[in-house]
Amino acid sequence: MINTPSSDFAVEVVDTMRESRIRTDQGERLRLARLAAGYRSARDAALRNAWPESTYRAHEAGTRTIGQDDAERYAERFRRDGVQVTAKGLLFGDDEASDPAADGAPVVGVRGVISAGGLIATGDEQPDPSGNLFEVTVPFAVPPGTIAFRVAGASMHPKYEPDDIVLCAQAGQSPDRLIGCYAAVATADGNRFLKKILRGSRRGSYHLESHNAPLMPDRRLVWASGIISTVHAQHWTRFAG
Repeated sequence: MINTPSSDFAVEVVDTMRESRIRTDQGERLRLARLAAGYRSARDAALRNAWPESTYRAHEAGTRTIGQDDAERYAERFRRDGVQVTAKGLLFGDDEASDPAADGAPVVGVRGVISAGGLIATGDEQPDPSGNLFEVTVPFAVPPGTIAFRVAGASMHPKYEPDDIVLCAQAGQSPDRLIGCYAAVATADGNRFLKKILRGSRRGSYHLESHNAPLMPDRRLVWASGIISTVHAQHWTRFAG
């Protein structure tokens, strides 16, 4: 086979497209890991961890290839924030990610119902050995360690509606890092809520804010995890296995 200028150009175009796709995929995996770690934005992650902001933003935007050293640095930081992520996972995709459904859609375990209103009964929930009530397919990629809850109640309408699925990191984060954020929380008295976390009037306590219900003042939280994303009721499907 004789190479010609046109064939060489075609090869260069294909290589450029492949490199662009690699950068885009790396950036999306980095973005998902950052959200799971509780950082509100790429700027927030860079500033809190003293990373060069322009470099980090370019990595997440997919305009610059992530190198091994940077991948190790990001993965180590996000693991300390409770995210199950590796440098290999950021660079090439995580071998430990949940198995996709037959159509390729990611599958996430739903751990139970979460109240967007007042108290709800969760004592009759019967999870399987893995801790899930059931599994759902979602229409976008999710980071390893992601779990889901099914919304009950309407006090967070219109942001969250009954039967929406909210996704968060199983490991959770410190509530102090989630001030002003929407989060799934578990209180010391054994209840689960979907609320905005505000700083409480006493150390170690937090106000839980609703859109359409009175403030829940000074609650002690045993677990909290910022909401990564929401799948509205009409867009998720129960996974049949």
